[in-house]
Amino acid sequence: MSRRYEIDVTPDLVEKDDDGWYPQLRMHYYLTLGREFLTNRDAKRAKAQLEAGENSVWKPDFNKGQLLPAVLLLENLNLLQFLTPDVQLRGTDEKMLEFKALAVTHRQVIKNYLDVSVSEKLTPIAFPLRVAEGIAQKLLAKIDLKLDYVGRLGKRENRECVYRFVAPDDQRNSIFGQWFNRDEVFLSESVSVSNNISTTTPVTDIISLSISLRGDKMV
Repeated sequence: MSRRYEIDVTPDLVEKDDDGWYPQLRMHYYLTLGREFLTNRDAKRAKAQLEAGENSVWKPDFNKGQLLPAVLLLENLNLLQFLTPDVQLRGTDEKMLEFKALAVTHRQVIKNYLDVSVSEKLTPIAFPLRVAEGIAQKLLAKIDLKLDYVGRLGKRENRECVYRFVAPDDQRNSIFGQWFNRDEVFLSESVSVSNNISTTTPVTDIISLSISLRGDKMV
């Protein structure tokens, strides 16, 4: 566990790890600070799987080991836009409505690559005390983050639930710093990957999602 997180192991860290913190933290890292290392990480994993399988892999295992499609999906959904501290968010905000529409349109892709169910019935953020019902909250949970409920603000006849992001005090920044230093060393020492190994899995629906957002093809 010390090698996994590269910090001192504490009872709190053991408990978090038992609750599945590592894959959440890893997703957050490659979505942010470690993004430049993700392609190399997936290529190394693909190479190891091919070597272990004598140049053949079982596709479900291969797909499960590749993080790039899930990270691309979260990028294209612009999930990180909600992580600005002290900015108040309402479900009727234009960017929230756009976010929900995009997530609903691509709900099958989200289910396939993030195992998160999205439907038109869900709110963009959440209902008070029922956090799991919000699309943003469900996706933020994939990186172990959430939007905090502030209260109901506005005039009596038009009050809305308001949320904001509060950065957690959970040592993830220290862990990310250690991972970044490690990955810089690995990248400098890495060797060329054979041309017959694709560093990304061709995924038609991920490409379609990117095209719908940016109007051009992914590279």
